[in-house]
Amino acid sequence: MNKRRILGYVIWLVAFLVPLQFSIISTDGISNTKGIVSFVVLVVLVFLGYFLVDGARDEKKQAEQHGH
Repeated sequence: MNKRRILGYVIWLVAFLVPLQFSIISTDGISNTKGIVSFVVLVVLVFLGYFLVDGARDEKKQAEQHGH
């Protein structure tokens, strides 16, 4: 495994540790700002993790095709 793939998995782990209760489940007594920030952070981290993991796969393919 390379560093980009490991970093992507760590970012996914952090993304799913963001408390989603504020943005999805419980809206009583919670300001809308906290909920939307939690949701936006989740979405950004999920896509960033995907970008890193998918990019690591592309680097592996390019390394295999190099020199042929």
